[in-house]
Amino acid sequence: MTGLVGSTYVKSPAERRAAAAPPTPTVLTAPVERKVLADTVVVRGTVVTERRIEVTPVVSDVGAQVVTQVRARTGATVRAGQVLLAVSGRPLVVLPGRTPGYRDLKPGDSGEDVTQLQHALKELGHYRGGDRAGYFGASTKSAVRRLYRSIGYDVSDTGGRGGAADRPALDAARSAIESAEHELRTAARDAAGHDAVDIARRRLERAKAAETELIAHTGPMLPLAEAVFVPAFPARVIDTKAEVGRKIEEPLLTLGAGNLSIEAKLPPDQATLVQPGMGAIVASEITGDETAAKVTAVGEPVVDSTGGAAPHCVVLLQSLRRLPSSWADLDVRVTVTSAKSARKVLVVPASAIFAGADGTSAVLVQPAAGVPVRTEVRAGASAGGFVEVTPLHQARLREGDVVVVGTGA
Repeated sequence: MTGLVGSTYVKSPAERRAAAAPPTPTVLTAPVERKVLADTVVVRGTVVTERRIEVTPVVSDVGAQVVTQVRARTGATVRAGQVLLAVSGRPLVVLPGRTPGYRDLKPGDSGEDVTQLQHALKELGHYRGGDRAGYFGASTKSAVRRLYRSIGYDVSDTGGRGGAADRPALDAARSAIESAEHELRTAARDAAGHDAVDIARRRLERAKAAETELIAHTGPMLPLAEAVFVPAFPARVIDTKAEVGRKIEEPLLTLGAGNLSIEAKLPPDQATLVQPGMGAIVASEITGDETAAKVTAVGEPVVDSTGGAAPHCVVLLQSLRRLPSSWADLDVRVTVTSAKSARKVLVVPASAIFAGADGTSAVLVQPAAGVPVRTEVRAGASAGGFVEVTPLHQARLREGDVVVVGTGA
């Protein structure tokens, strides 16, 4: 019994040396592949709208400036002709147009902004032509009246509510015409002579011209505070401070107009690898979706206004498909393909290549059994941790072969 126990627990010197020796190294291998070799730049980006429009409507002819109605919250899709909110009882309506509004548009006005208004009203089905392009005439007044009727509000007027402030002047102009007509009839009836009739006729013409001018400059109008021109649709509400009963804060509303695009920031040394036209994949970890895109612009190095951040270059990308509104403001992963081979090539991991004493490059091909075989290769392009290889001296190296990339414990 004692001899059995001793033979079980007592080790010979050779056994102790074997136990103390390091384990036999394990050969690490990787397969030889045939694929398109692509070099990529990976960066975080943000999905943004083409244009941001800040809006703060101010109704000048009332006292307190408060929000009285809200019809569009943050994230809401915006359509042309829609009322977004009301300030002091007056609406803010969205109209299509690229030029921001900068003045009240009134009867008798002329300019490119009036042309834009006419186009917007025509697009919404309210303007049917009749005025010359860029002139706010009778037909444009009728179209503005139809716009306000369609959104459920009284039309704004140069004379205030119902045009009351303009009515005395219009009544006076009508009275002047009636007086001139009576004078002309009297002169003609009494045969007062050609001079008296001519004077009466000219007075009537002046009275009619004055009325026509007054009518041309009064009536339905579009106040600056009641419309916002948006250059492209779809549009959406990016942010709003509008709450019923709250006073006006600037900006009260921020709109995003046009298609969604992607904006990323790259360090200047990485930005030199990216050029307009390069392909990219944009992926959202939140939605689990991705889209193909292309680089549209690479900016010059800039520093944020705070001055604390390192210089960066802004890279703009456009999705190859229209992104849904759910992508707006998402933080995304952007993978730009900065270079790639024209076709599939034979590649191995970069760690599989080593240089011989004579300066030649080679890989060790590991057979299913036996010792690795040194195979000389010519190294080509490299990207993403892989190197293109071409076997030399009629050596055999094919897709699916296994090469040594290192050793492990």
